[in-house]
Amino acid sequence: MSAKNALITGASDGLGAHLAARLAEEGWRVTGVGRRPHAESSAPKGIDYVRLDLARPDAVEQLLDHLGEMPDLVVQNAVSYPGPGDGTPSLIEMENVFRVNALTPYRLALGLLDRKPPEQFMSCIVINSESIYHADDGSGLYAASKAALRVLSTALATRCRSRKASVATLLLGPLADAKKTTQLRRIAEQKGLSEQQVTALFLRRSNPDLVIDQLIDFDSCHRSVSYLAGLGPVANGMLCRLDGGSAGSLI
Repeated sequence: MSAKNALITGASDGLGAHLAARLAEEGWRVTGVGRRPHAESSAPKGIDYVRLDLARPDAVEQLLDHLGEMPDLVVQNAVSYPGPGDGTPSLIEMENVFRVNALTPYRLALGLLDRKPPEQFMSCIVINSESIYHADDGSGLYAASKAALRVLSTALATRCRSRKASVATLLLGPLADAKKTTQLRRIAEQKGLSEQQVTALFLRRSNPDLVIDQLIDFDSCHRSVSYLAGLGPVANGMLCRLDGGSAGSLI
């Protein structure tokens, strides 16, 4: 039986690089997409790495033209944040955030659906964020783009019905990325506390609705992606929240 093909966007670092590595270890033929050169990224060496800025208007067409066989699994993980500062973001900056976080994932999924063979099943896992429930002045633009992604994912599920495809959302809470864990470890050393104590305090102060005392590790995200992909067609339209209860009790 030949290996299956997986496409992961946002594969240059963090969760995307971790997913690319784990899937490659499991025997998937992985195509990873990232903005940075492969040599400067954390993406595993053995994958097909495509350096591409997904904010470009022609990014979807470039990526589709690069692909040979259509993927059996797509993980839409690319993310863009507004630049730092308290000023009003430019319209171009706002457009770029929405392109990477919502519009390009939507257009890419549509393009893949149109190009895949009718008999091939394709599972698309959309990575989203609990920030859609907690927008404030500093996160409003990012949260709005992720809320748009959630709505577009629902629309995609309608398109996938009866087409041997599924679109499911994995909505994540605070992740144990390298930058966050390094900061928390430094604070723990300064305060003379354990890293676990500082992490639990950070989570409770950052969001009182959280019911976890530790950050969400990448392996748990990988297991969730594998679970959603393994469900097949019945996962279409599914929302899986690995967010520590961050949205509160009624969502």
